[in-house]
Amino acid sequence: MEEKLVRATLELMMARSLKFTMDDLARKLHVSKSTIYDIVDSKEDLIRLVMHRAMDKFEREKEPLLHGEGPVTTRLLQLCELYFHTVWYLPDVVMEDLQYRYDDISREWEDFKEAKFDDMVSLLQEGVNKGEYRKVNVMAVRQIIFCAAKGLTDPEFLRKSGMTSRALMDILEDVMLKGLEKRSE
Repeated sequence: MEEKLVRATLELMMARSLKFTMDDLARKLHVSKSTIYDIVDSKEDLIRLVMHRAMDKFEREKEPLLHGEGPVTTRLLQLCELYFHTVWYLPDVVMEDLQYRYDDISREWEDFKEAKFDDMVSLLQEGVNKGEYRKVNVMAVRQIIFCAAKGLTDPEFLRKSGMTSRALMDILEDVMLKGLEKRSE
């Protein structure tokens, strides 16, 4: 039931941000509110559960990418994809509501989201060390990717460009990685 609760909550968050009630959630799940309150104590606890689930999923799925075999570029692209689908997927309006209503959860989420860029840095550094990438200041690259990803997922920019955030992230990955590949000399 907890998994269904998390999925239904995410669906409501994507559709209505945090402007849903526990009654809305109970109707969506076809259960009583007391069934929900058997799992969580409050809407705040529910939101925290949803966010922690996403964090846990990222942490579990990143390990084979960080410590696995194979080309760094392949693992880095897979890490970016994982990041996009588990950490960076929530619309800005959800993040704004989260900050307004549950500032402690918002700060925890933002800290987690930014810290996960360090995982990308470790893969970039591995690529440099293995000679797959040319020597670059990986911390500067981290900041470039972070700022670019933030700008590319801006709803106004997406609307004006007529592109999906996924398509723009693909472009970012392509440009960044083609620019990082070691050149033959």
